[in-house]
Amino acid sequence: FICGTQDSHKELEQKLAAFLGMEDAILYSSCFDANGGLFETLLGAEDAIISDALNHASIIDGVRLCKAKRYRYANNDMQEL
Repeated sequence: FICGTQDSHKELEQKLAAFLGMEDAILYSSCFDANGGLFETLLGAEDAIISDALNHASIIDGVRLCKAKRYRYANNDMQEL
């Protein structure tokens, strides 16, 4: 398989959640997918993200999917930040 959720993945998620003492856990097939799902679950319209303009595409896409206000600064430019 290349990607997708198999029974073994669900079993691992359940075991991981139990180990961590949590109700549930989610495993992503790639870091790109993880970043795509992270920001929307953590941030709302009342939040803001300050982000380097040259962040990885997965971070940029994840930020775009959430409702937080977005502020970008030039790569490594601490003056602009």
